[in-house]
Amino acid sequence: MLIAGAPGSVARAQDDDPAVRSMIIVTGTLPPDAERTDGVVARKTSTGTKTATPITQVPQAISVITRAQLDQQAVRSVGDGLRYSPGVFADSRVGGVLESVFLRGFGGFAAAATSPQFVDGLPLLKGGNWATQVIDPWPLERIEVLRGPASILYGQASPGGIVNMVSKRPDDGASREITLTTGNRNRAELAFDLGGRLTQDGTWAYRLNGLARRADTQADFSKEQRIVLAPTLSWAPDARTSLTLFGFYQSDPANNFAGWLPAQGTALPNPAGRIPRSFFLGQPNFDGYDRQQYMLGYAFEHRFGEVWRLRQNLRYAHVDAHFEGVAGDYFAPFGATNSILARSASWSREHVDGMSLDNQAQASFGSGPLQHTLLIGLAYQGSTASTAASGFGAIPSINYLAPDYTQPFTAPPLAQRYHQTWNRVGIYAQDQIRIERWAFTIGGRQDWSAIKTKNHLTSTGAEQDDHVFTGRVGAVYLFDNGLAPYASYSTSFEPTLGTGYAGNAFQPTKARQAEVGVKYQPPGMNSFVSASGFHITQDNVSTTDPDHPFYSVQTASVRSRGIEIEGRASLSGNLDLIAAYTYLDTTVRKDSDPAILGKRLVAVPEQLASLWANHVFTNGALAGFNLGAGIRYIGKSAGDSDNSFSVPAATLFDATVRYDLGRARRDLKGWRATINVTNLLDKTYVASCFSAGGCFYGNGRIVTGSLGFRW
Repeated sequence: MLIAGAPGSVARAQDDDPAVRSMIIVTGTLPPDAERTDGVVARKTSTGTKTATPITQVPQAISVITRAQLDQQAVRSVGDGLRYSPGVFADSRVGGVLESVFLRGFGGFAAAATSPQFVDGLPLLKGGNWATQVIDPWPLERIEVLRGPASILYGQASPGGIVNMVSKRPDDGASREITLTTGNRNRAELAFDLGGRLTQDGTWAYRLNGLARRADTQADFSKEQRIVLAPTLSWAPDARTSLTLFGFYQSDPANNFAGWLPAQGTALPNPAGRIPRSFFLGQPNFDGYDRQQYMLGYAFEHRFGEVWRLRQNLRYAHVDAHFEGVAGDYFAPFGATNSILARSASWSREHVDGMSLDNQAQASFGSGPLQHTLLIGLAYQGSTASTAASGFGAIPSINYLAPDYTQPFTAPPLAQRYHQTWNRVGIYAQDQIRIERWAFTIGGRQDWSAIKTKNHLTSTGAEQDDHVFTGRVGAVYLFDNGLAPYASYSTSFEPTLGTGYAGNAFQPTKARQAEVGVKYQPPGMNSFVSASGFHITQDNVSTTDPDHPFYSVQTASVRSRGIEIEGRASLSGNLDLIAAYTYLDTTVRKDSDPAILGKRLVAVPEQLASLWANHVFTNGALAGFNLGAGIRYIGKSAGDSDNSFSVPAATLFDATVRYDLGRARRDLKGWRATINVTNLLDKTYVASCFSAGGCFYGNGRIVTGSLGFRW
């Protein structure tokens, strides 16, 4: 698939036999020092430093969700793949058409929220409200989560961290797999993964991933559909040079999904009765979301001797999004005994084009007792976005106890038409220094951001220029027994669009983090444990202008602090274990509204906990079976900015059963049958609320059955 050459993409063993699962699988296009591993435990990361570095030597918390874990849990979205990771809340709004990811308490519901997602180290496009990229996990080899500020390497980024998706690349050996899937909600899916050498010596190799899926969602009249095609071609003429060309196409046609619902009747009781989980608030003949996206790019690397290497990663991306939808009016009053919901309609047409480029020069050398890995980079991101959209227009209300979808209404008129150009340039340097048992990481980055916005309805325009310096400094002490305590300080920034009442451009939000922790990777064992404590402060946060309520001022400040614990282990090649725990204290420290001072941020659970176990049976009556089970706890969260009510906690169960049919009959070698269930007990729960008028139900039970063949 995809774009850009972050080292560290891996191939996976194609058998459940423990001897095969523990093998090292060498891929032809990986740099020589990148990780080649399998299972649920990773030892190296490319995301934490943009160099192939052992996770224990990075002075910041990192989680790696491997392909093996994605397959065991049969994830259908990147958010699904993050459910068993600490510090991440990806269940706030269910479904894979739009994803909402919170990292260490920072994130957002709307498509307009800053996306913390990257692919192979390059940022995904976003523009307007709906033209935001969402990548299906099928063409991915792994997902790496770097928690905490990451602007020193990635420029503008959420203070909570980034989610970096690593693409599948051509294997040195053949990779052939096809899977058919069905399930409840009228699910139908076909996926394939093909690859191998094009020349006998492996100089040329390819990989082709594809997927077609459709499924109803739990709300009436709503569905999700997707087509993915991701070809990759690699050229490696010698051990020093590699070039990988990437293409990616994803179509999400004719989707629609349920919007938010009021707290009364979902998170809170209502004498009129609970709103059914299947209730559709919109209009079946109006609601729709269609997104088309494609990407083209390459990853190039060349080594000059033993010291220097150069890398260049480039990607062009395009997104079209058409949206029509009906939502609940979360400003309207909702009586305690009222089953009538006020509604509003809106529509949008958005087009975004963008280019991302990352040039890197890496040098590995010694100076006396010090060993250096020096990285110098020049990054560029440019995008243009065109948007034509309506405002919110009131339409006839609806009774959720007896919905009538035949009421006529008129779509709201055009209210916005603008064109925006955004250019960002960053220069960064990082030095990883080893001296005896110490590993130091020191880096800094200067970014320049220029935004030009043209309003075609009013023939007015605005320009905004920002320049920000960010950095990171950290130290790790590496004990011989595998313990690695660390401490770090890092900063980040995010541009803030818009102007205040006086017409002054907003300043970027800035964040700083102090983090301490310990990582443990015992020698001779395939396991990894980490624990971290952090304190993040974000300033220049926009809030309501007390003198001009329809405008904003940048006087707010928020704080996030907490503890994260993660453990991963593959025991005896048969048993995989993943455990995670998160405690979060997210608080508003400053705001123009005194009513929310000291209150928790909305939708962020106070606690998250999860446990996943997967066992492969190789002997006895159950030989050939693979059994997995998981439990996820989502703690209570604030339902609105005043903290006037809370979203209750929920405990959910997942399970999987897979059988290698080749164990029963030799002529069925390569065939596998799998059943996966999420929310096993079909618990009805509210995933999150952002106001008393805006809540989202979590997903009910999803059952899928797959038949796959690998050869």
